[in-house]
Amino acid sequence: MKQGHQHQREASGREHGTLPTPPGAHTSAAQPSGPLHRGNAAQDGSEYPRHAHRGKGIALALLVVAGLASSSVWASAGPSGGNELTIWFAVLLGAIQGATEFLPVSSSGHLSLGQAWLGIDPESAGHRFNIVLHAGTLIAVIWVYRQDVRKLLGVLVRPTQDTPDRRRLLRMLLASLPLGIALIPAVEDLVVSMESEVRLVGVALLVTAAILFAAFRPGRGEGETTEEPPTAKQAILIGIAQVFAVLPGISRSGSTIAAGLAVGLDRPRAARFSFLISLIAVGGATAKELLDILGDSASGESIAVVPFAAGFAASLVVGLLSLRGLLYLVGKGRMVGFVIYLIVMGSIAIAVG
Repeated sequence: MKQGHQHQREASGREHGTLPTPPGAHTSAAQPSGPLHRGNAAQDGSEYPRHAHRGKGIALALLVVAGLASSSVWASAGPSGGNELTIWFAVLLGAIQGATEFLPVSSSGHLSLGQAWLGIDPESAGHRFNIVLHAGTLIAVIWVYRQDVRKLLGVLVRPTQDTPDRRRLLRMLLASLPLGIALIPAVEDLVVSMESEVRLVGVALLVTAAILFAAFRPGRGEGETTEEPPTAKQAILIGIAQVFAVLPGISRSGSTIAAGLAVGLDRPRAARFSFLISLIAVGGATAKELLDILGDSASGESIAVVPFAAGFAASLVVGLLSLRGLLYLVGKGRMVGFVIYLIVMGSIAIAVG
């Protein structure tokens, strides 16, 4: 009897142009796994529906946090500088760093504005504190992309074997070469001096808004993704875009993802490559600063260890949430909210100085 029903269902399926799917069969080709790919699957409603709603909530919450944190910093600013870096200030700045490092709104620009509006003494925080906060978000990238990091480390064991991971690592190194320009003393001095120039940071935020508006046009970067890394030419062009992001107010994630889309990468590959090369860029800057801190400690100079540690922890925790939220939004191509936010923040910075 069961066999008869089965034949009847198959006949009905042929009549309507469909056939039943055999048990265990897959209806779509396998796709590379990863945070952004899971977000894309959720868009179609076929998989991870809860993650889709969670991504929307996280994205909205991060925008609110970034706006409120920046507003509270501005409102609490004193009339003159010289305030010490307290634990509360460190946690607040760490949360701002964590929320804005991955969101394409420039973490360095927001930290510069926060420290200026809070009136924090540059000697107690400034550029060195910024690097420590960047170390927190660096750990967040390593955690979210831990599978990729594990594969890249595996390349060191078999360096001559031609694999997509080996090519990806070589492209990452190639994209990082232009950052050597930032090591030139004159360029480094320019970056450090610009961190205290609120109006210049505001102009840079407006530039970031223009980059995002141009890059995330409807339809761009919606092609099918692959495991293949960018070409050598694409990697160099993305690396050049990353150089401009050393300026406070120019978003590193925003400029590199935008460059990836401009050279023909799809959104998942552009975001993935952007955050993987940040491991080299931010990791190198962090290592350099840690060596300087150790040298200062040996010479008798000290830093505020507890506030620095508190800021690092806040940056790490908020950064993990921020990166997850951004990966979802990049998959959806929804950057208009960030463009509006950057225009508002940049205009305020230029107006109030």
